Amino acid sequence: MKQKLLCSLLCLASLGLLRSSLPLPAAASPIGHTQVVARPTEERTLVVYPNPSTGIVHLTISGLEGRRAEVSVLNVIGTVMYRETLTELNDHATKTLDLSKFANGLYY
Repeated sequence: MKQKLLCSLLCLASLGLLRSSLPLPAAASPIGHTQVVARPTEERTLVVYPNPSTGIVHLTISGLEGRRAEVSVLNVIGTVMYRETLTELNDHATKTLDLSKFANGLYY
């Protein structure tokens, strides 16, 4: 049985889901200093299944509504095997990838 293993942690890093670069609003205090007011963290998730896979892999991405994300699949030496930009994502976007044409192995 052919199996391919995707590591969702690296997928999260590729999508920018491990850290947020959202700006924090500044608010003036009564004595004229500026302070940073933290916003609640947005709930962002990435689910990759099944893992390991026989070739067909499903991605479910949430928390990126109205934004775009780049999905990349890399082999173990870092060669980009597949890349696609997803635009205008809805709140629970899904994408199916067919990796059956790739050699057996570990993919990120």
